[in-house]
Amino acid sequence: MNVYVPLPNSSYTSTTYIKEYLINVVHRLKIRNIWQYLEPPVRGWLDLACKLKGIKFKSRKVLLVLCNILSRVKNLLSFPGLVASIGVRAAWRASTLAASWGNKDAEKWRNDKAFNFYCGLVSLQVSKMIPRTIFPELHFLQEVVQLKFIEKILRFFRKML
Repeated sequence: MNVYVPLPNSSYTSTTYIKEYLINVVHRLKIRNIWQYLEPPVRGWLDLACKLKGIKFKSRKVLLVLCNILSRVKNLLSFPGLVASIGVRAAWRASTLAASWGNKDAEKWRNDKAFNFYCGLVSLQVSKMIPRTIFPELHFLQEVVQLKFIEKILRFFRKML
């Protein structure tokens, strides 16, 4: 998943805009108390990119690492995105089952974000009844977030539902 950062039509340079975007992301992570649960290498990359003076962001490898980090952290910044990512597997199973029963429109459900969100909410509700339910869909977070935070997110969702 690529992160698209649109450049403004002003006198900003792309370096300034990237740095301001990263500072904004770090600020939002800190406000939502997610920053402390990020893996140390992820925090280090984001912190370094925000604090270095004179950084140019010319290296393709550096930009690739930052884009990978941002694409994974992006789901943590929005509740619907995180719940939809949990529901993706259930949405695929449901659409495959409905298609096998003869529903021709069922294959469109797989890419429907609202249906993914619904399946995620249902999965979380089921996990409330079966407390040790593990969501393999959260594997993308394991590279960015510590395990105790994933458990904390799931407990929060279960209480909320």
